[in-house]
Amino acid sequence: MPNKISSYNRYNDTKSDNDSKSSTKLISAIYSPVINSTSPARDSGSQDNSASSTPVKTRAQPAGRRISDVSGHSSRNSVTESSQENNGLVGLRNLGNTCFMNSVLQCLSNTKPLLDYCIKEDYMLDINKKTSSMKGNLITAYANLMKSLWKDKTDAHVSPNTFKNQIQKFAPRFMGYDQQDAQEFLRYLMMGLHDDVNQIQTKPKPVAINENDEYRLTSTEKARKYWTRYLNFDKSTIVDIFVGQLRSTLTCMSCKHPSVTFDPFWDLSVPLLKGRSSSHIGLSDCVSLFMKEETLDGEERPRCAKCKSRQRCTKSFSIQRFPKILVLHLKRFSQDRFRSKLSTFVDFPMKLDLSQFSSDQGVSASYSLYGVSNHSGGVYSGHYTAYCKHPNLGQWYYFNDSRVTKTSSSQIVSAEAYVLFYEWNSAGGSKL
Repeated sequence: MPNKISSYNRYNDTKSDNDSKSSTKLISAIYSPVINSTSPARDSGSQDNSASSTPVKTRAQPAGRRISDVSGHSSRNSVTESSQENNGLVGLRNLGNTCFMNSVLQCLSNTKPLLDYCIKEDYMLDINKKTSSMKGNLITAYANLMKSLWKDKTDAHVSPNTFKNQIQKFAPRFMGYDQQDAQEFLRYLMMGLHDDVNQIQTKPKPVAINENDEYRLTSTEKARKYWTRYLNFDKSTIVDIFVGQLRSTLTCMSCKHPSVTFDPFWDLSVPLLKGRSSSHIGLSDCVSLFMKEETLDGEERPRCAKCKSRQRCTKSFSIQRFPKILVLHLKRFSQDRFRSKLSTFVDFPMKLDLSQFSSDQGVSASYSLYGVSNHSGGVYSGHYTAYCKHPNLGQWYYFNDSRVTKTSSSQIVSAEAYVLFYEWNSAGGSKL
């Protein structure tokens, strides 16, 4: 598989197959995502939270139509000028344990910049038939699925079968109908969509990093240089929407020499706090745990460029560049010998302020929640659903495979939340 996607994880007793076995807390850049072996083995069935959701109001329509006559507008711009009020309120047929896929697709369907890119067919100008393994077939299938969800039609739900045929060609692990992990699916999908519209069709030769030269640069200059280097290999509208940049600082505890590097990320996998008497924690606590300074010792000791030997170091993270769309993965599944799922209630806000985690002081970083992929059940049996905020109406809806119901913002936060989607709402767009 192409080594394209970076997902940063700070591990705390939960590990992926790519983790270093010598540590449970190292951050790992996962360039070839590995499927979560502890994801639910099967779909336990559509679990519609009808008690907390209100069916969408209907009017006279052809038999079988369950979604229509949704009124009201929000400050968020319409997807298209001719957009109808009920567009996007269409379910996805479960093809057999494909609720993980449906949940992610509905969250992405309500991701406005990506939706615009597909509905307006701007992607057609960017299709990469030279280096993409799919030659544009994956993003075309994805865009066609989005059109079927958003164009004016009377179907209550559509089948994602054509899209599934393409994603499993790109990533054969999704062949068949086994239950899969939603976050892993999201990583592969983002990688495939990016490959199909990557503007870099002739890869430049890798440039060796000269630490002595870069040491003379300011942090901002160095960050910009790393970002430019990344875009020399991977540049697309998908990257522009989803990719941010992390700053990693290693400080030698012997000579105090700092080593600063910058890496791209497509999502952040944040650990859940453990050992508390309460099972109720805040999202900011999870992000803080991801970012906090830790000590690398023993076999984890890195080589200090100044001491010319392996030394005890401290390591910490901050966000150098905030993405337009921030995806936060709550690490509920463990992959140790005794597989388990954490049912910790994470209290995540509708408005998320990450300014305290910025590499630069005084930077405002404000996000608004618009999508949640939920997982109910345990390690070996479960079901995925989604809560999404309509990009035109500002109304929250509950997506349970083929069923779509109106709900309220008070129902969104639950212990089933697994992947959170936030959109940047600070002035000036993403920041470098």
